[in-house]
Amino acid sequence: MSDRITININANVIEKSCTISKSLSNLTITLGTNDLRDKKIGVPFGETPFTISLEDCPTNISTAYIKFTGESDLVMSNLLKNNNNTNEGAKSISIGLYDVNKKNIDIKNNKTSLNINHNENNNTFHFFAYYIKTSQNSSPGKITSIVDFEIFYD
Repeated sequence: MSDRITININANVIEKSCTISKSLSNLTITLGTNDLRDKKIGVPFGETPFTISLEDCPTNISTAYIKFTGESDLVMSNLLKNNNNTNEGAKSISIGLYDVNKKNIDIKNNKTSLNINHNENNNTFHFFAYYIKTSQNSSPGKITSIVDFEIFYD
C-alpha cells in the first residue's frame, strides 16, 4: 500500500538582480561605549546608524525588500541576543535594529521595502542599531550579536 502526495513548487526567476555594495561583504557595526546607569527596560539607547546599499539595479526591478534574521533574545524576542557568554559579557542587554523611521524591526518577523530609483547609482536602506536593557538585573560588559540579511524583489 502506498500514498500519493502532490507537492506544489512555486518560484520566480529573474534575469538579473541588484548588486549589494561591495563594502558590505562583512559589515561590522560598532556601537559606541555607553553608560548603563538610569537606563530603562525596553527603551533604546546608544543610537548607531548603518546602511545597506544596492547598486546596478535593472529597470525591471521597482522594489527591493530586506529581511533580517538572527538569534533572538530570550526575554524580548524582537531583539538580537547577546552571544557573549563570557565573564566579560553584558547581562540582560540586547541589540535592537530599527528602520529609517526608528520603528523596531522584530528580528523574528520583518520585511522592509525600498523603492528603487533608477536615476541613482546606489539605492540605500537606512537603519539604526541600539542597546536595549531587557531586565532590572542587567550588568555592563561586552555584547556580540550576529544578524543575517536577505534581499528579495517583486
